Amino acid sequence: MRYFKKIILVVIMSAFICLPVKAEMTLKELFFDESKPFHLKILDVIPEEGIVQIGDENAKNTIIEFMDYFCGYCKKVHVELLQIAQERSDTRIIFLQHPILSESSKLLANMVVAANMQNKGLDLHNALFGIEGNLNNIKLQQIIEELEINSAKLNIDMSKEEVTNIVKLSSFLANGSGARGTPTFFVNDEFIVGYVSIDRIKALLNL
Repeated sequence: MRYFKKIILVVIMSAFICLPVKAEMTLKELFFDESKPFHLKILDVIPEEGIVQIGDENAKNTIIEFMDYFCGYCKKVHVELLQIAQERSDTRIIFLQHPILSESSKLLANMVVAANMQNKGLDLHNALFGIEGNLNNIKLQQIIEELEINSAKLNIDMSKEEVTNIVKLSSFLANGSGARGTPTFFVNDEFIVGYVSIDRIKALLNL
């Protein structure tokens, strides 16, 4: 019920600012369909451009992380999540935007969603967390070139209301879930706020 009341507010707010919601997900299904866990229903609401995913869609386990590219603990746990992805073929890991630390956070979140429109979202996502030292415009441009992302299209798509609204929706859902900061996780249906060790994450996965 704690999620239920918060998610109602999210949907009401979404209606007022015209956030995108997948057409196949009705409000009745979102709130009352108990055949699917809450954390999976979140994924039914967010458009595919807003989802960065490693692993098979039908995997037995699902890890969802709400994250910010300027979050030090998000960067730390990212390496560990990639390790889980390599070790566990029965687990998918989904990264959702929750840019709360700065305007630069929002800029990078928009950039990754826009890159996802070129099927480069995961590549850019991993590259951003793999940067050594502080991020600057030179490093960012090098990454875009190395990943062969169409920079002209990227800049156009980043400024589109569609992209901005996807990021807003992701953050609204994060807040509605109770994410007070980053990182915040769902490991299957277990909700965890803050950094968590790889051992604890593994312990919550189904065998």
